[in-house]
Amino acid sequence: MSWAVVARKDFEDAARSKMLWGITVLFVLATAGTMFAVGSLTDDFTAKQAIGFLSSPATLLVPLAALVVAYLAIAGERESGSIKLLLGLPHTRRDVLLGKLVGRSLVVGVATVIAFIAGAIVLAVQYGSFPVSDFLVQGVTTFIFGMVFVGIAIGFSAMASTRSRAMAGAIGLFFLFELIWDIVPFGVYYLIEGGMPNVADGLPPWYFLLQIINPTNAYSVAANFLSNPNGASPYAQLVNGTVPFYLEGWFALALLAFWLVVPVALGYWQFERADIS
Repeated sequence: MSWAVVARKDFEDAARSKMLWGITVLFVLATAGTMFAVGSLTDDFTAKQAIGFLSSPATLLVPLAALVVAYLAIAGERESGSIKLLLGLPHTRRDVLLGKLVGRSLVVGVATVIAFIAGAIVLAVQYGSFPVSDFLVQGVTTFIFGMVFVGIAIGFSAMASTRSRAMAGAIGLFFLFELIWDIVPFGVYYLIEGGMPNVADGLPPWYFLLQIINPTNAYSVAANFLSNPNGASPYAQLVNGTVPFYLEGWFALALLAFWLVVPVALGYWQFERADIS
C-alpha cells in the first residue's frame, strides 16, 4: 500500500516539526478547560449534559487546526519542488493525495484523543461519574469533523499551485464556514420573504437546510443525533409544518460524508491533470 508509506512519513514529519504537540496542547486546554468551567460555574448540569458543551470549542478549534495542518500538504511540496521527488518513487498522485489525507487526519486524531482523555479526567473528578458511551460518541464525531476539514484543506491544496494560493484558500474557507455562512440564510430569507426571520413564528425548512449545509453546523446536529438517536430533531419546534428528512440527524452525517469525499475528489481530479514538471 503505497499510500500508507506516504501517510506514515507525513505523520512522522508533522510530529518532528512540533505541529502535533502544538495542536495537542491547544485541544487539551480547550477540552479540559471547558469541562472544568462548566462544572465550576454551575451545579445544574449532569456529566452527560456537560459533555454536550464540548462541541462549542470544537466547532472553532477543530476547523482551524485542520486547515493549518493540511493546507500546504500538497501545494507546499509543489512550490518547493519536493513533489517531484515524491512522485519519482513508486507513488501515484492518488497515493500521494490519499496518504496526505490519512497522515494529516492522524495528526488531528491524535490531538483529539489526548484532549478527550484530559477532558474525561476532569469530568470524572468534578462529577464523580463518567458516561463512557456519550463521551466516545462525542469524541468519534469530533474526529470525523476534523477529517472533514482536513479533506477540504487537502482538496484545496491539491488544486492550488503555490503556497500563497493555498494560504488564501485556507483563510477564506475558515472565514466562510465560521463567520460568513450564518449570514447566508438571513440574506436569502430577507430576499424571499421581505423581512427578517422570526424564530417565534416558525421558519420554513429550507432556512435550516441552508444552515446545516455548513459542515460546522452539520457536526453539531450529527453529534446530538448520535448521542440521542431517538430524540426529536433540534429543528422540530422551529419549523413550520412537518420536519423534512433533510433536517433529521442522519442527514447531517450524510452531509459530513459529502464534505469529506467531494473536495478530495475534486482536488484529485485537478491534481491528476496538473503539470508539475
